[in-house]
Amino acid sequence: MDRIIRSNNDLGAAIRQARKAKNWRQVDVAKKASVRQALVSELESGATTAKLDTIVKVLAALDLDMTIVPRRKASFDPTAY
Repeated sequence: MDRIIRSNNDLGAAIRQARKAKNWRQVDVAKKASVRQALVSELESGATTAKLDTIVKVLAALDLDMTIVPRRKASFDPTAY
């Protein structure tokens, strides 16, 4: 699953998709990542200010890695975030 993540909502959708592909509930991801179920819900909805290390734990629980690549689009509009 290669995906461009440019917002909290994009990240949440990717996490939700990976969780559903495994037929897991949010609580299953939370237990495996040692976080609260509410945090998984917040991540999936894009409404979180979770620390990066917490996000990495959730991604690892879902067997996902984060990759940093050069932006494909030439322009950058900081107001879009």
